[in-house]
Amino acid sequence: MARPTNTAARRREIAAGLRRVMARKGYEGASVADIAAAARLAPGLVHYHFDSKLDILLALQDELALQHRQGLAEALAAAGLSPRARAFAFIDFHLSTRSADPEALACWITLSGQALREPRVKRRHREVVARWVGVLAEILAEGARRRELRAADPGAAACAIVAAIQGYFVLAAVDRTLVPRGSAAPAVRQMAAGLLGTPPPRPRRRTKD
Repeated sequence: MARPTNTAARRREIAAGLRRVMARKGYEGASVADIAAAARLAPGLVHYHFDSKLDILLALQDELALQHRQGLAEALAAAGLSPRARAFAFIDFHLSTRSADPEALACWITLSGQALREPRVKRRHREVVARWVGVLAEILAEGARRRELRAADPGAAACAIVAAIQGYFVLAAVDRTLVPRGSAAPAVRQMAAGLLGTPPPRPRRRTKD
């Protein structure tokens, strides 16, 4: 496998700089100077590697999507082979306070808003969300085949669950105090339990190291 080039590493550093700034100030409030300072680079290097701030945002969007895919795959693998356990692990991965990444979530919410304004952001954003729905729909379809879950239309059920997850993201963006701490995952688990005709599995007890 080819080693990453210095250019690729620099671009990742700059995208990470935008991530840190955007989590605090939003996209509009993130200046190139702020991004450079967060990345510990000269502003000229930012301009050298990216034509615009939007291009940095697109690079960050790709990085967040990759991290999400990897994290979700690990969470689903840890849940085991049961579609029922995997379906609820999907919810917990997105909403549980134990797995939350506040910085990434803040950036994702900002990206959701930018998707309404920028066609390129919207196209990539749609691909990510469509993948969420597709992954969950496959789990629900397998659960229906095994008779672990009742999902007459796995695609529609997956869409409803993802919409609930996204709704909590938006609500938190409007005012975090509107969502009682630790309530999002249990509420969506209960909603999914009714939708899928099965009680949610009990959360695993955390063991001491």
